[in-house]
Amino acid sequence: MEKNPNSVKSIIQDFKDDLSILYPDKEIMHILYLLFEEIMGWPKTRIHLSYDAEIPEREIVAFRQILAGLTAGKPIQYILGWALFDGCKLAVNSNVLIPRPETEELCQLIKSDFGAGKTRPLSILDIGTGSGCISIALKMYFLNARVVGIDSSQPSIELARQNAVANLCEVDFLCSDILSPNKGPKLGMFDVIVSNPPYVLEKEKKQMHQNVIDFEPAGALFVPDNDPLLFYRAITGFAHDHLLYQGSLYFEINENFGMETCKMVQSSGFEKVEVLCDMNGKNRFVRAGFQK
Repeated sequence: MEKNPNSVKSIIQDFKDDLSILYPDKEIMHILYLLFEEIMGWPKTRIHLSYDAEIPEREIVAFRQILAGLTAGKPIQYILGWALFDGCKLAVNSNVLIPRPETEELCQLIKSDFGAGKTRPLSILDIGTGSGCISIALKMYFLNARVVGIDSSQPSIELARQNAVANLCEVDFLCSDILSPNKGPKLGMFDVIVSNPPYVLEKEKKQMHQNVIDFEPAGALFVPDNDPLLFYRAITGFAHDHLLYQGSLYFEINENFGMETCKMVQSSGFEKVEVLCDMNGKNRFVRAGFQK
């Protein structure tokens, strides 16, 4: 029996054949689940029960156009124009990083630390907000919090504002460069200061997937090889003057600089400083406060 090139089974096989160099099989299937939901409105179960079903021509064109983009290395989130983060659907484009699972863990850490008081009016500052993912996730959880997100990129701020509106939450997004904080707006004092700043060394590019290097904004990813703590130093100095006494400072970090980051934060006057691991056992977060 001749193979039907427009069947569900054929589309799945085409994606696996063309993307196997770029992605493991499990990730290819995850992409396909997203696409069948987006293009066809199908849940996973229907896909597996419909291998022999024929896909209409208009939808076939959509699948093949997306496959061409993926084959060129473009991340699926940029192709679709959105990404999921901590239960929120966020618009993303080439001006902002695609939110990562590790950053979801960072939000969960803050929720765990302050969850007993989730209804009290916390003040939270997210530095380098990008798509607004951290700010929005925390505002959705701490409903009475005052949340401020800053970024040096005006296009990022505009996108973050759109995401806040789309997710029906109120966050103040402001354009401000943490490397030149005196030139930006006055921000006040905060219970929580959190940041996932650029932390990948320039020399680490060769270890990264091409789809990250070619499509995600370099300014949000990389720091000079000779100054890996550039942003952490600036943020820590700012936090020293803008963090309330019983508040906490949180960083997502380069796993290779956990101890160095801790020592720098301690030398800036913070007393309770610790490195925490992510789900893969890698040094990924630093938490600090003034109280022992």
